Amino acid sequence: MALEAKQINSVSLDTIGINGIDTQTTATALSPNWFTKADNVVYTEGGKVAFRKGLKQGTLTGGAKVGSMAEHYNGTSNLLFAATVGNIYTLDLTDKDNAWTAAFATGASTSDWQFRNFNSDLLAAQGGEDCLVYKNATSWAKLKDVTGYSAPPGVTTFDPSCMLGFYGRAWAGGISEENDVLYYSKLLDSKLWATSDNGGIIDLKSVWGNDEIVAIEAFAGKLAIFGKENIAIYNNPDIIADIVLDEVIQGIGCISRDSIQSIGDDLYFLSDTGVRSLYRTAQLDKLPLTEKSITIKDELIANITASVNVKSVFMMDEGLYILSFVDRNVTYVFDTTYNTEKETPRITKWVFADNREPASLVYTNDYGLLVGQQSGRVATYEGYYDVDYSGSSVYTYNSYTVSFSTVWIDLGQGVQSSILKRLVMLVSGGQGTDVGIRLYKDFEMTPKISPTFKLNPTLSGEPSYWGATFSKYGPLTGHTHNAATHPAASKYAPIHGFKERSIPLAGSAKYIRLEWDGVTKGYKASLQSLSLLFKQGKIL
Repeated sequence: MALEAKQINSVSLDTIGINGIDTQTTATALSPNWFTKADNVVYTEGGKVAFRKGLKQGTLTGGAKVGSMAEHYNGTSNLLFAATVGNIYTLDLTDKDNAWTAAFATGASTSDWQFRNFNSDLLAAQGGEDCLVYKNATSWAKLKDVTGYSAPPGVTTFDPSCMLGFYGRAWAGGISEENDVLYYSKLLDSKLWATSDNGGIIDLKSVWGNDEIVAIEAFAGKLAIFGKENIAIYNNPDIIADIVLDEVIQGIGCISRDSIQSIGDDLYFLSDTGVRSLYRTAQLDKLPLTEKSITIKDELIANITASVNVKSVFMMDEGLYILSFVDRNVTYVFDTTYNTEKETPRITKWVFADNREPASLVYTNDYGLLVGQQSGRVATYEGYYDVDYSGSSVYTYNSYTVSFSTVWIDLGQGVQSSILKRLVMLVSGGQGTDVGIRLYKDFEMTPKISPTFKLNPTLSGEPSYWGATFSKYGPLTGHTHNAATHPAASKYAPIHGFKERSIPLAGSAKYIRLEWDGVTKGYKASLQSLSLLFKQGKIL
């Protein structure tokens, strides 16, 4: 009698990793919606796993890291500033070989400035250094050297570690002599701080006890003053005579000034136990705290313990809160457009090689995200290579690896193992990307299969509008920027198609885990669907 053929079953993994990484929970207790690793990954609007863009260098500084940056409107146009040790430069990203101009010698031994726009001025604060000002679109100066300057009461050296320009005044805190006192300037004048000039102070000693001011932020019509272990919230900061303490959040503070970002109704910041937010609701007058990093809590605390030299930015166009541990080369990306089942943003990590990692971050109106790098360059966020610039229009295009690992996926056959037949994936784009996949079975440490292949989806449209033999107009006579060897000359990119890849499997398993490595070749790619085909196996 003939045996009846067993039916092939299919498990759809289309939502694989949609929640980002969870390194806190045991991998066997997580659904396939989580990753245990997701490096250089972002998500499409539809929640598909995709490649991050690259960092394209455009300026040189001679090797000193770019520790802080700012965009400032001078009344006619936006100006860019970048700081290295001892100097603040004006940047012109349209002139790559002569971008760093108008150097102002700060005399500072570090470049950890906090830049704050205030009316037509740009203020700069760094602990232990004289406060700086770029005033009336003329030049940089120490604030104490500005004509008419009056010092805050009781202060010999005005060296705030943090500042804010909001509610019509400049605010300063973390001054060496009195690091638990908040100072404010005269209305609409950042050079006048004396009491006789309608400046003043708010002494926080009686508010939170023994703490120091780390950061000052405006939020929901209030003034939030962050200490290392407490947060003081004040009402009516726009009318200084009516300013009043609203609440003190005790036991939770901010350990890194530059971790704070305003994100819609949230204010994200880094505490000693992870990323938290103040959240304003219509139903609550208070500002409750919520924890945003519970899925990576232990590894985040390990990084905090090693170093609190942190920079952050909110990338408004993509809804990404980017938090970079500068001394650790660890960058976390919180996708605030998506809320997981654990009420957190989905989190991935970006990794960089050869000192391309962030030393500072800023989101600008003119250029979007800019990254000040450890290598002393400023890079834009574009393309799908990490691009180095060595001058005279010479670029080097570097691939980077996009990696993710799934949790242990239960094939759902109870005591029965499943006979593995095939893994089917549909990938959009990624022309030329080298991909390696590893499949692990039943908690083993060695992969059972490790196929490698190259993504070659069908392309429609010319890769270059001009500059190459296959372009509409061919190579330009006498022009060295031939798009066949120099992608920067390509004016238009083709439309990427889809490619289905079917990978044969063998053996049986009750649980499987997948790892993916994709080495970029300059093209965007995203994983559209993933399915596992198997048959019912024997009872174990």
